[in-house]
Amino acid sequence: MKFTPAHKAMAMVIAFAFVLGAAWIRYHDFLSQGQRAPEAAVKLNEIEKSGIPDFSIESIDGKTLSLKNFAGKLIILNFWASWCDPCIAEFPSLMKLVGKFKGDIVLLAISADYEEADVTAFLKAFKVNDPNVYVAWDKGYTVANQFGTSRLPESYIIGPDGKLIRKVAGVDDWSTPEAYEYFEHLLNQKK
Repeated sequence: MKFTPAHKAMAMVIAFAFVLGAAWIRYHDFLSQGQRAPEAAVKLNEIEKSGIPDFSIESIDGKTLSLKNFAGKLIILNFWASWCDPCIAEFPSLMKLVGKFKGDIVLLAISADYEEADVTAFLKAFKVNDPNVYVAWDKGYTVANQFGTSRLPESYIIGPDGKLIRKVAGVDDWSTPEAYEYFEHLLNQKK
């Protein structure tokens, strides 16, 4: 059997239609995967809708910490770990921010370290002794899971009314003039 140019053209059209159909199926499957939002986004939406979930955790110095303990204060809830290089880079600026505002801002630093000894060594290395800095070890990662935290560092700025103001994912410099101005603005809104 001899293939005519019409047969060749028809074969090309069929092959092209097949390739196009396969591409469409793969593209449709790709789009379908995105229909479910990531868990962190779902939890953040829930926090924005229903409010910050309260929790109870023991601090490194043996006190029971809960967001209710800090009602009326501007809170930075920071999830971190001593093995996290961006967390190490960020921590001094958080300390400077809290120190500058002398009691108007509370830092609640929740560690995701594997061992409590790593947390205490970190605190000694950074000479953490500010009375407005509270540190806890989230041994089972239960508090972090309540917030959908999967990458460190991650921080939540919580207003005096207990509502979420902003989520900061990743490292940030909290001690810049712009950061001070931002927190000054937040504190002035409280008055």
